[in-house]
Amino acid sequence: MEDGRGVLKADGTVWRWNNKRATGIIETAAGDHIWFGLDSLGDRNFGDIAVGESVEVEYEHAQQDSHNLRAVRITWL
Repeated sequence: MEDGRGVLKADGTVWRWNNKRATGIIETAAGDHIWFGLDSLGDRNFGDIAVGESVEVEYEHAQQDSHNLRAVRITWL
């Protein structure tokens, strides 16, 4: 759910990836953890995602599972 803060951007890395669920977590340079799923991957094949990859993430404040941040779009660097 949007809380009025809008979409934010950060650089980070893929911190966790679950290929079976097609969901993961991006850890930003500031240490925030951002949940992501298929809808934020763009043209990236979810089978090609690996922990440690560098990304730029656009995200919003929203409750997703146990996380307060959810990716809107991921750009693979």
